[in-house]
Amino acid sequence: MAIVRRVPKGTLFRGKSLILFFLVAWAFLLSSHQVFLLMENNETHAPLFWVKVRGNSPFSLSFKHSYDKAMYIEHYKISGGRRLVLTGITFRSDLNGQGFIFPNPKYLANGWGTFQELHEVMAAIPFMMGSRDQANHTLTIKGKRFLLTKYAPPGTPVRLIAVRTRRYEVIVWKIKKWLT
Repeated sequence: MAIVRRVPKGTLFRGKSLILFFLVAWAFLLSSHQVFLLMENNETHAPLFWVKVRGNSPFSLSFKHSYDKAMYIEHYKISGGRRLVLTGITFRSDLNGQGFIFPNPKYLANGWGTFQELHEVMAAIPFMMGSRDQANHTLTIKGKRFLLTKYAPPGTPVRLIAVRTRRYEVIVWKIKKWLT
């Protein structure tokens, strides 16, 4: 005689409910929004690099200027989830203030200068990716430095934008990046 074990009433329903709960929670998580600073190809709009950020996150883009071969550090913050705000520029230049579009540079004793208290709102930061030995475009955010020439070859027209996107779209970006 075989022993038959009966499943207590309601156990099967509770198991299905638990699975359904986790599927709904997972779908909710994948559809929630995140803000990223995205570098994309300015012609094809293919994502090349992205980093997760928080609202009002400060970051800087440093590079050696192509004209006077001196370092520039542009300081930005993300505002409203999609706008970029130029908040200041730190530079080392031999131009003695000539050719700047912003007024009143402040010169420091160590050969550097700054433009402070800027508030230039923009949708994107477009630039031509320079070579590692010439321009060396570097993004600094949350204390981390990212060498952007690692993600785009020299001569590529790129732009930095703030993107508010869903988590599942990030998974699609990663798959596309992996496939190319």
